[in-house]
Amino acid sequence: MPEKAACIYCGIEADLSESDIIPDALTNARITNKNVCKTEHNNKFSDLFESKVIKALAFITNELDVKSKKGKNYASYPAKVEIAGVEYEVSKTSDRSIFDGRVLKSTDKKYMMSSLDNLKRIVKNPEEVEFLDVNSLMIEQKISINLDIYFCEEMFRMVSKVAFEWYCAKNGVSGYHQEFENIVSYITTGQGKNPVTIIQNAELYKFYEKHVDLGSHSLFVFQGKDNKVNVVFSLFGIAMYRVIVADKIPAFCRNNFMHLELRTDSSRKEIIKESYEQAKSFFESELANKDNFVEGPIVNGVTLMLGKQTMNADVIRYPFVLDMIKCLAGIHDDTVVFNKEIKDILLHNINNITQASLLHKKAIKRFVKEYFYEGHEPLKLNPFSTNKKTTFFLYILFAIGVSGIETIDDSGLQEIAKSALCLGADTEFVINNEVEKNMREIIVNTDNYSEILEKGADVIKEWKE
Repeated sequence: MPEKAACIYCGIEADLSESDIIPDALTNARITNKNVCKTEHNNKFSDLFESKVIKALAFITNELDVKSKKGKNYASYPAKVEIAGVEYEVSKTSDRSIFDGRVLKSTDKKYMMSSLDNLKRIVKNPEEVEFLDVNSLMIEQKISINLDIYFCEEMFRMVSKVAFEWYCAKNGVSGYHQEFENIVSYITTGQGKNPVTIIQNAELYKFYEKHVDLGSHSLFVFQGKDNKVNVVFSLFGIAMYRVIVADKIPAFCRNNFMHLELRTDSSRKEIIKESYEQAKSFFESELANKDNFVEGPIVNGVTLMLGKQTMNADVIRYPFVLDMIKCLAGIHDDTVVFNKEIKDILLHNINNITQASLLHKKAIKRFVKEYFYEGHEPLKLNPFSTNKKTTFFLYILFAIGVSGIETIDDSGLQEIAKSALCLGADTEFVINNEVEKNMREIIVNTDNYSEILEKGADVIKEWKE
């Protein structure tokens, strides 16, 4: 008989709620645990530690088009913008929001910038007003990244919550159990032994990023060589946290080899097995099944066997997950303190996110909504300003406009983008300075580029939700 539903933190059977395992504001792919009491061990966690992490990661979530379903707007984050040699401090949700009806005050308090209508109400002497065309100015934006957030107690408690609630959800755990005493104490009170460490093996991060979509969250569960239950949580692919959920596998928890990838486009990939040995055996049996393959071309006298389209798609992921967990189980040089090795890893991964653009429906529809709103002026590109993500999206709209198509879907968007950028089917959209310059020049050197951009934007607007 199934256990009665009860809170996994305190055992109470009343006032249960659906807990977002990963805070709603940090993921587009929601996962939940239904066995968490609403007041004491769901709502309070937001104030205790989640809100600080969410606020600190606003720039990352904004870059990845991740937004809380509970709010209308994307998270705002602080930035410094230099315009015509003057620095202004702003709180922005997008590049368009910098000049969106607000009054900017310079860092040294000597200058203000806004629309003419706003300044007429503020400035008494018209001679003090200088007119600037922002489309012809060099605009430089600076974002400060505080790496301390990845090492603070609030982050460790949030990561512990993610690992614990997910492990319990996938094992059908209900009610409080002594086997989880330490992690429950740490999550709820901050007391007890910190169960979290940060993996700092640079080669493992490189291996990971080759197999997981940019900006995805990933979770891995396995039994370590010391028999402890390990849950590794990769936060946006930036930092990998190892969480010791229990000192040994609880008798009531069967699934101890698991993997979940949560992508920014809301899709997910999942593997659930009881053990490493069972997962390996399943993969080998799938490989041995001739019905899964067809004969392909002959290369150097060897006939290549190709997987059928009907083959279980998750099977293709097994080699990565098996190798990843094998490596994670063998690594023992984790850290909880800031050092040069982990600093370099974090900065590299953050740079990957800021330098690469993710092309999916939600991202490009957001861009069109912000730039091609009703009544907007024809778009005029600033030849001096640089913004890789904006240029990238404009170039894709330009390509759609040039193509002459009237409707689009996910595969069509990817095909046009890959063709426009001369990329292979599985190549990431990485936009460096040279690529951005080339894209911008192609657009501005076309006489009627504003009209072409409008055509591309209209196609996206007609793309139904």
